[in-house]
Amino acid sequence: MNVQKQLAVLVIVGGVLAAPQTVWAEDAGFRFLATGDLPYSAVQDDLYRRLLKQSESEDFAFLMHVGDIKGQGQPCSDDAFLKIRDMFRAYPKPVVYTPGDNEWTDCHGVGADPIERLDKLRELFFNDPTTLRLEKLKTVHQNRVPSFTTYVENYRFSKAGVLFIVVHVVGSGNNYRADHPPSMEEFSARNAANLAFLQESFTEALSEDVPGVAVVIHANPGFEKGNESGFKDFLASMRGFLATCDKPVVCIHGDTHTYRIDKPFKNESGTTYPNFTRMEVFGSPNVVGVVVSVDPSDPEIFTFRPYKLQEN
Repeated sequence: MNVQKQLAVLVIVGGVLAAPQTVWAEDAGFRFLATGDLPYSAVQDDLYRRLLKQSESEDFAFLMHVGDIKGQGQPCSDDAFLKIRDMFRAYPKPVVYTPGDNEWTDCHGVGADPIERLDKLRELFFNDPTTLRLEKLKTVHQNRVPSFTTYVENYRFSKAGVLFIVVHVVGSGNNYRADHPPSMEEFSARNAANLAFLQESFTEALSEDVPGVAVVIHANPGFEKGNESGFKDFLASMRGFLATCDKPVVCIHGDTHTYRIDKPFKNESGTTYPNFTRMEVFGSPNVVGVVVSVDPSDPEIFTFRPYKLQEN
């Protein structure tokens, strides 16, 4: 029997057959390796590949990369994408990936068209199922909805009852560029898709009474102040969910290259959400991952510790 699968049982109370209840095997917990904002150089590329190779022998359920697969000033070329695509494809476990700003929103800085680069990312990393092998996690993608067929990169999955929601909220202001109409058109459409997917996913989390939720994005959306236009709707959606959810919720992101585990998010009255935790991965120049342990039997659900390359 696979102890990491949900078990539905019938409970007899006072001789009456009760409704099915959801329980979890005691050892249903699992671990995964979270990384992001890597690699930015040839040296980091070598170290990151060694880190991934080291991790292959461990019991990680999947690899997570929260975006920025190259340095901002490096070319936004097909070759740069294919190098990381092939690295992810060679990894023996599923790869939970969300795009970063260096992959597309910032590509105008190196003479490339951000919207065209986003299309290429979707083609290479998401439309080709052999790259990330997300079907092994039984992911549900937003592009199954006729009105959101573009957004294959928004997806969710459950493991040990915990719901993971991966949504395309990206750095550099979420591509909110008020002086650039094509960017604003892209932002407006994706922002609407993100909000719809978050609402759908949050509704599922509440209706299924999941033990915990992980929201995975690339950007640091400014949980402390939240005054950037491109992130206001995302933060409002999170506040709406946290107003009704008392289970542990973590947001895993990258973007600002500062490893931290904190509780920076407050409601409109200035009260901290006690059940919300932000975990930001290390990022360049530090080639270090984060082991995230998920244990549905632990009241906090999520625990974190750095994962370093071991010297021979």
